[in-house]
Amino acid sequence: MSILNSKLNQYFIWFPQDFFYPEIRERWTPIVKKLKLPYQSLEDYVNATVQSITFPEVQLTPVSQGQSQFDIKYRGGKELEPILDKSLNITFKLSEGFFTYWMFFEQIELFQRYSLDKPIFWPSMYVSFLDNNGFEILAFEFKKIIPIGLSQLNVSHATVAAEFNTFNLNLIYNRYNIKRKLDPGAYQTNEPLDI
Repeated sequence: MSILNSKLNQYFIWFPQDFFYPEIRERWTPIVKKLKLPYQSLEDYVNATVQSITFPEVQLTPVSQGQSQFDIKYRGGKELEPILDKSLNITFKLSEGFFTYWMFFEQIELFQRYSLDKPIFWPSMYVSFLDNNGFEILAFEFKKIIPIGLSQLNVSHATVAAEFNTFNLNLIYNRYNIKRKLDPGAYQTNEPLDI
């Protein structure tokens, strides 16, 4: 018996329905609806263009203490969440007319504008991981998000063929919540485990 390889596409990212500012929703909804695509909102349209997400590595820093001539390592004094690198890099498909790029550009522009009526964080976003049957086993909720970068956009009159292009959105989250949805009862079997 062999262990199944992971499929790196068994996840989905979900930007909630209130993710974009009202000004963006008002400006871009008619443009996206004109495409006659099967999406209910701007967030649905953007969710469909997600190509990948990169999580930084988990890097733990042990504490050392001398004991006689030996240097003994111990676990650090903080729990996991405060020491994580809380950055995310999301890759999106560059859609027709560069719509997805300019929606995020405008979202960042409004975020950076000094205004008392704008929230100081973007709404939570969610990343769910699926088992081999497509059932959600755990979901990350990333809270108190701020943007930190949008990749460059390379356009050229020399490129005339339609190509698959992408861009990156870099975010930082401040807190996270993990919803573990794995039901051990759903996976029980009477067969012995051959190791």
